[in-house]
Amino acid sequence: MLMRLLIALEHHFLRAADGNIYTAAPPRYEFWRQYLHTFEAIVVLARVGETTQLQPAQQRADGPGVTFWRLPNYFGPMEYFRNLVRLRCEIRKAVASCEAYILRLPGAIGDLAAHEIRRLGREFAVEVLGDPWEVFSPGAVRTPLRPLYRRLMARSLLRNCSQAAAAAYVTRQTLQRRYPAGAGAYACSFSDVALGGRLADVETIAKRKRRAHELASGCRRPVRLGFAGSLQVHYKGADVLVKAAAVCLRQGLSVEAHLAGDGRSRPQFESLARELGISESVHFHGQLPAGEAVFDFLDSIDIFVMPSRTEGLPRALVEAMARGCPCIGSAVGGIPELLVPEALVPPSDEGQLAAAIGRFVGDRELLWRMIERNLEVAKGYRPELLKETRCRFLSEVRARAAAGNLHAGCN
Repeated sequence: MLMRLLIALEHHFLRAADGNIYTAAPPRYEFWRQYLHTFEAIVVLARVGETTQLQPAQQRADGPGVTFWRLPNYFGPMEYFRNLVRLRCEIRKAVASCEAYILRLPGAIGDLAAHEIRRLGREFAVEVLGDPWEVFSPGAVRTPLRPLYRRLMARSLLRNCSQAAAAAYVTRQTLQRRYPAGAGAYACSFSDVALGGRLADVETIAKRKRRAHELASGCRRPVRLGFAGSLQVHYKGADVLVKAAAVCLRQGLSVEAHLAGDGRSRPQFESLARELGISESVHFHGQLPAGEAVFDFLDSIDIFVMPSRTEGLPRALVEAMARGCPCIGSAVGGIPELLVPEALVPPSDEGQLAAAIGRFVGDRELLWRMIERNLEVAKGYRPELLKETRCRFLSEVRARAAAGNLHAGCN
């Protein structure tokens, strides 16, 4: 039986003049292909804007078996409410056109889709990518309605997880504790991380250890701190890294902050660096193409820093670990599942982050231990190890959707 899978998510895509759908950052077409092993057709329910600029072929997001149900490309709560009637109308039609559903949560689009699916009496599955309680934590989002959004979005995710027929989490236990699946639901965990063949080899690790030895021996070059993430909003903590770099420089530790990523808040972070008088030590690299460029960037830094205010299971951190980077991260979301306690700092605390950077730089044994340990942890996210769990989840989604549709038909 042909079964169309609707996947709802919060990502922004672009429709180019050639009629195809593109995205500067994952998920791209290769990502959707994993669903096509179980379903005959994929319909992606997401916001899609328009562009007249020529887009790189490797950034295409649609393709054979994958189409997009285009929603208004709104940004922020005000535009959401202005488009709400149209969103509900389009989502109702999209849900009616498919037989199975996966909602990538949290997010308003997935929540609207869940409401419509429940109205039809059908089953749905969820993929839980993050925690809205942390997304709307103090400092992460700047709006007077932040406390309200925090409660509403967390409550919505809790309800959708409890009512889903199947639930997949990117963490092993963190998100499951706060947003458990309901009784009788199929639950599992796996990550979206796609390392491919990019685990560091022996030569790369040897070079990494030589860099660590140079740092701990008091070399005169600046310590290269690396960051990779969206600069769309503040929850990735780019501002915390810039402030921590300023603290390090004031304390006499020569550092450079290298930030890969882009977004509408980038001018604010650039302005912050100027206000702190450290513009020459903060470098914005923009959005890097997936693959080789990202791993070249990671190989060029000394310490990878993820000062996020919220995370699920961060792909950028696992990629950095796969290259043998010593890493420091905030104790939020799934980050503590990846890093040891001595590599964790409180969110939004530039003083503690600066102290951790100084501690890493001065301890060669710690750096070497982190290099080897991080690589070993990253090996657990090889595609072949995650594929079996993902396939079982998708097979369960299909089976439960078929049973649910049959039951609905009998009624």
